[in-house]
Amino acid sequence: MGKIICTFGDSIMKGVVSSEKNIDGKPLYRVSDNNFINRLGRQFGISVKNFACFGSTTTQGVKHIDRHKEDVAESDCIMLEYGGNDCDYNWKEVSENPYVTHIPKNPVDIFVRQYSALIQKIRSNNGNPVIMSLPLIDPDRFFEYLSAGLNRDNILAWLGGRTMYLYQWHEMYNVELFKMARRLQVPIIDITTPFLEFRNYSDFLCDDGIHPNEKGHALIAEAVKAKDLQ
Repeated sequence: MGKIICTFGDSIMKGVVSSEKNIDGKPLYRVSDNNFINRLGRQFGISVKNFACFGSTTTQGVKHIDRHKEDVAESDCIMLEYGGNDCDYNWKEVSENPYVTHIPKNPVDIFVRQYSALIQKIRSNNGNPVIMSLPLIDPDRFFEYLSAGLNRDNILAWLGGRTMYLYQWHEMYNVELFKMARRLQVPIIDITTPFLEFRNYSDFLCDDGIHPNEKGHALIAEAVKAKDLQ
């Protein structure tokens, strides 16, 4: 693995976990000292510049790359992790009117186009991009999280009566990452399979059903280690 790694992405790349809730029942988030990036840094003695941001999508990613061009050029490897927020919806709007069309923050075609542009931008700055797949989500937990304080029945109606649709939608974006990696010939780190190998993979997720907990970050660290990015 290179001596300097530069990372861009959302809260998963940032190392955010939740371990308790506030008085409204919403998760309280913090950056874990044992997130997978820190684990890799300690294990290999590498320097990591983590520019990931909570809530970030590929739209913000393009701006972040432009802002850190020098860091990109000076790094041995640029790791990217996007998708969980791109595919997310404005659940308040869905709750208020479940019988109209709603679109995610970035529809899948825009997500792919913007992610591809990110990769090309990194390469044009002499960087070596590596993308990460998405970890699994627990649709039941995620539904409880996203519907808190909203009209749960309306949201469930919009989902077709099945929380499983949340999993399907999220996985569709994940599949596009593997297709994109093949098309653009960019390395991809599969952090999906390590979760699938466990019968109850939810043990590796926070209560919100979407963020890996510290056990999940340990799984991700092993997947990155096995990829050997040297």
